[in-house]
Amino acid sequence: MTTTTTDCPLCPLRAVSYVRVSTLDQARRGAEPEGLSIPAQREANRRRALEMGALVVAEFVERGRSGRSLERPELQRMLEYIQNRPVDFVIVHKIDRLARNRADDAAITKTIQGAGAYLVSTTEAISTTPSGRLLHGIMASIAEFYSQNLATEVMKGMRQKAIQGGTPGRAPLGYLNERRFDDGREVRTVTVDLERAEHVVWAFHAYATGEWSVTRLTAELGSRGLTTRPGPDTPAGPLTVNGLHRLLRHPYYKGVVTHNGVEHPGRHEPLIDQVTWATVQDILTSRRNGERSREHDHYLKGTVFCIECGRRLIVQHTRTKSGRVYEYYVCHRRRDATCQQRKALPIALVEQRVEDLYSTTELNPGQRERIEQIVLMKLYRQQAVNDDRLEAITVEAQTVDANQPKLLEAYYTDAIPRELFLTHQRRLNTEQASLVRERAKLKSENTEIRQRVRDALDLLQDVHATYADAPTTARKQLNRAIFAGIFLGPDLAQIRAELNEPFASITQPGRDLATKAP
Repeated sequence: MTTTTTDCPLCPLRAVSYVRVSTLDQARRGAEPEGLSIPAQREANRRRALEMGALVVAEFVERGRSGRSLERPELQRMLEYIQNRPVDFVIVHKIDRLARNRADDAAITKTIQGAGAYLVSTTEAISTTPSGRLLHGIMASIAEFYSQNLATEVMKGMRQKAIQGGTPGRAPLGYLNERRFDDGREVRTVTVDLERAEHVVWAFHAYATGEWSVTRLTAELGSRGLTTRPGPDTPAGPLTVNGLHRLLRHPYYKGVVTHNGVEHPGRHEPLIDQVTWATVQDILTSRRNGERSREHDHYLKGTVFCIECGRRLIVQHTRTKSGRVYEYYVCHRRRDATCQQRKALPIALVEQRVEDLYSTTELNPGQRERIEQIVLMKLYRQQAVNDDRLEAITVEAQTVDANQPKLLEAYYTDAIPRELFLTHQRRLNTEQASLVRERAKLKSENTEIRQRVRDALDLLQDVHATYADAPTTARKQLNRAIFAGIFLGPDLAQIRAELNEPFASITQPGRDLATKAP
């Protein structure tokens, strides 16, 4: 804010006043509209001007701006003002209001002197005399030391807070920073944001299904009403694609606090379980930029592949001169001529070929009963193997958990350099995520697995009729549930299907149920 007083010919001396507070909290403290510090600095500067027989002709007030940078709007306005108008004095409450390091202080002082004005402090006896300049240099050095020391102490406090599981800084979306007083002592804590947390949880679980791209998920969250938290100067708004990508990568949601690249177990309530977190990270890693939404959609996309090179078949629309549009499936590598399959496959024929495939996948009642007996016997044997592996996983997980605090201790005692520490921490996190996924897979109850097998058998017993009568959305779900991939040749006579579990083991009883389709 800049205010100018009308020129007064009877007042030969002119002064400008510069006032600054570092945080918006300081500008709002107390009952006054401008807080406590701004009025106090303003009054001290005006008194000093009167003592020198000068009139404050302009005032520049910097609200919530750090003195560690020259990029301050009111400071730049003041420097421009004194270069374009006659000014005798630039008055500040203290030298550190003008700058927090010696280089910036020297640059500002040079500009002031170049404009023909004198820098005046209301609390420090600086001047153009040798002793005044010495004091000015000392005070500038003290201001720089104070700023650097404060930054060091703040970083030390934030690091210690993170080590203890606290949240240094603002909690991410889905949480709220709260301040309360316990027996006169201020306690800062983090609680779950009930308005936004349910959307965050849904976003993680939805993305873990593999059915959503980050772009589509962002749009869906917007339609569900999710907004960012408002800040001191920014209103709440819709979450961006980049914002959602950062959210899905943020380890805070699984209960981990990160400070300066170092991870610590947090005291806050995690919103996401370890298995879902690991699944989301795997999907994000496997997709470039979180998977871009495709231009043309069809319920067989992601299910049909080229039998020659194994790449996905993509949808291509061809428009004739008359305006009629024909839809085809073509090999993704057809564009760069690296695949021998050049023929375009009409989508209608591909749809019919896949529907016919279901008739060969269907089971009759006798087959169903025999296969159920074979598969369930295999499940009982597999359960014993799983139990042994679970015991081994428990021991491995305990070893990883025990190594985490040892690694942190080595880092904070300077026993290992930062880069080596981060490498080891990433390795331990990867091992931990892998063990979490394997434990979750093996912990499936035997009764639950048996029920899944029976459900799959029920589906396969009448799957052809079910698929033929199903709408496109249901067909897509059936395809993704049953098939890992359907591979098609150029004339559609060649077709090979790879099944997901448990369908692969059901249709091939000699197959190990714990392995995936080839």
